Amino acid sequence: MSFDTAVNVFAVIGVAAVIWVAIQLVGRFLGWVERSEIERQRQEALAEAAARPDAPARSAPEPEGVPADHVAAIAAAVAAFGDGLKVVHIEDYASGHAWANEGRWAQQISHQPVHR
Repeated sequence: MSFDTAVNVFAVIGVAAVIWVAIQLVGRFLGWVERSEIERQRQEALAEAAARPDAPARSAPEPEGVPADHVAAIAAAVAAFGDGLKVVHIEDYASGHAWANEGRWAQQISHQPVHR
């Protein structure tokens, strides 16, 4: 490898590094612009809502997790079972059927004729 070739290789590597850093900085700048615009729009919406006299009072945000009405429905279902029965596990109706559905699908498509 000649000296000129080595210089060219290092120049290409340097240009690629500069382009990579520039792309990263532009991405960070655009992210900052987006976050600041979202915050500005949120502040404007809050100011608009506070300025309206007929606006309902803002309640406290709902805590994360299971909503209170779901807990009430589950408690009512448990209470409806009576004294002799015990709820052991509550889950989604369709959960746990993935293997059966996959097998059923594989069996059904294995009988389709080949179109030539």
